[in-house]
Amino acid sequence: MVWALLPVRPLLVGMVLGIPLVFFLPGYAVTQVLFPWRSEGPRSASSQSVILGARLKIGQPFSAVDYLVFSLGLSLVIDVITGLLLNLLPGGLQWQSWTLSLALVTEVFALLAVFLRRRQPGKQKGVRGWHISFKEYVLLGSALVVVILALWLSIIRPPQPQPSFTQFWMLPSTQANKSCAVHIGVQNFETTAVSYRIQVTRDGMQVTSWLSITLVPQQEWDRLVPISPGVASGDAVVDARLFRLDQPETVYREVHVTLHNC
Repeated sequence: MVWALLPVRPLLVGMVLGIPLVFFLPGYAVTQVLFPWRSEGPRSASSQSVILGARLKIGQPFSAVDYLVFSLGLSLVIDVITGLLLNLLPGGLQWQSWTLSLALVTEVFALLAVFLRRRQPGKQKGVRGWHISFKEYVLLGSALVVVILALWLSIIRPPQPQPSFTQFWMLPSTQANKSCAVHIGVQNFETTAVSYRIQVTRDGMQVTSWLSITLVPQQEWDRLVPISPGVASGDAVVDARLFRLDQPETVYREVHVTLHNC
């Protein structure tokens, strides 16, 4: 928690502190509250007991491998629930809120585990250390290597460039005097400034056009275009075409709207 509040934080040290906080410590603290006493026999420390022995009960002996599996699984569950709750708060999902929330959960359950153990000191007799086989050490080490390599590759790999595009839309708009109109808009999501030309037609006849519209990245342009009533009352098909001035003969974007009783 203190490290997250420092103004300057080297990335490598943050990863060393953050990985246990995200993947192990919250679940381990919760597991200590639910299953505070380890088994005494060497057989209970084998990973086979997790699969073959349907004996996991709250308050009953718990093996070292059981602690490891439950700590990882519960940590992921806590991460998901914490993220959902933080998303509902005004602060949102920020690295400070993540760190403080997960650390607070870990501290609360760790203190609760200490309190429960002090209430029942007799059960601490005969508690043995963690007995993990060589094969399980190899599997755990391999998993840690995979995690470290994945994080390292995500850091050194340059970000992929996002595809550029232009957003072009047209929506029907009802006026107060019941006249027909359409709302046309363009937004530039390209990497550079682009000049456009827009042409609007009704049933194949040109209504209006804009010969040159230059937009910088993220800039938006929109207009309200009245559509004159036709000779006979009925449906009107309005077409809008967007051209880039660097490719004047190619339709870059095209939208259609059908207006009823216009």
